[in-house]
Amino acid sequence: MAASLFEAAYARGERKNKGSIFTLFHHVAFLFTWASEGKVDLEFYLLSGFGLRYKQIKSFSDWLSEVVDKDSNTISAYNRQVMQSCKTFVVWFVFNYVSSSELIKADVELIALVNTQRFFWSKATIGGEGGKLALDLSDSELNSIENLLLHEFEEAKFDKGICHRNYLLWRLVKAFGLRIGEALSLRLEDLNLSGSDPYVEIVHLDRRNSNLDSRVPYNPKVKTLGRYLYIQPEDDDLVGLLELYVKKYRVMKKFIRGKMRVTNFLDHDYLFVTHGSFGAGKPLSCSSASRIANVIQRKSGVTFRWHLLRHSKFNRLYIAAQESPDRNAAIDSIVYMGGWRSETSLLLYANRAVRDSTRRKVTENNKRRVQNGSQ
Repeated sequence: MAASLFEAAYARGERKNKGSIFTLFHHVAFLFTWASEGKVDLEFYLLSGFGLRYKQIKSFSDWLSEVVDKDSNTISAYNRQVMQSCKTFVVWFVFNYVSSSELIKADVELIALVNTQRFFWSKATIGGEGGKLALDLSDSELNSIENLLLHEFEEAKFDKGICHRNYLLWRLVKAFGLRIGEALSLRLEDLNLSGSDPYVEIVHLDRRNSNLDSRVPYNPKVKTLGRYLYIQPEDDDLVGLLELYVKKYRVMKKFIRGKMRVTNFLDHDYLFVTHGSFGAGKPLSCSSASRIANVIQRKSGVTFRWHLLRHSKFNRLYIAAQESPDRNAAIDSIVYMGGWRSETSLLLYANRAVRDSTRRKVTENNKRRVQNGSQ
């Protein structure tokens, strides 16, 4: 019953992204399975609006680790995603079903209860938010992938469209620190390549029109804030790469006047498309982008996911901001560029910067000790 109530409320809301709700319910199924095995009356706790006790949340977290990660010595990102979905699910019931006559006397008490639930879930999440680091790619790893994709782009003979697309996708994500969903959501209307200040616009999903995406329900979504990302001088070749891709390679075959012809007038305006003999010209899917990342990893020998490229961008920007004479302005620029709402979203990068700074100090200290000991 609780799940049905949540789904109905979601359907009435403004954001009806089927992919998101399917994923959340898949994650929440773990919570219901744990409750069934442990004979916990989950429906009672949800519909009463009490939330779960910390002991129960910790029990679920331990159970989930055994089920998802099994004998692994590390905690998977999927484990944390499940915990995050379950936290969202439970907190929604606290907000909507707590009894005003029995438990809550004022809004401030409701907020305190909600914050307590959020704290419990974060504390019980193994490898949770507090100590997470934004893992990224080293300079040598970035160069290895850049050289691989650039070589394929320049030397391609039969798969020029694929190689051009893959290199362009890499360059865009690298230049702006985009999430892969943001890159795959780009449309032709988001590109302003004329004039002295060319830019790419990231548009939030709430501002998009209702044109159906053929990738639904797993279509990429922009959930960060909308923003204008100006192409910097060091990436000015992106303009030419974008223009050539749209003009020459973003094509499909269609019957036109009784003949099969190649045309760049597609049935959609998404930038990145599929290539090849069959199904060319369709919007590039998230699963296809993941396969591209796997190919890059296999060929380069570098552990690679698209999100590592975003982390690589913002880790470096955050470190540079700490040395800027106007740190606050530099941080504001990073927050805007990343599509975040506040500086608190930079915790991942702050943790990484602190760790790296500590490592450098330890290394320097050890070098001095060795030098002093040898004198």
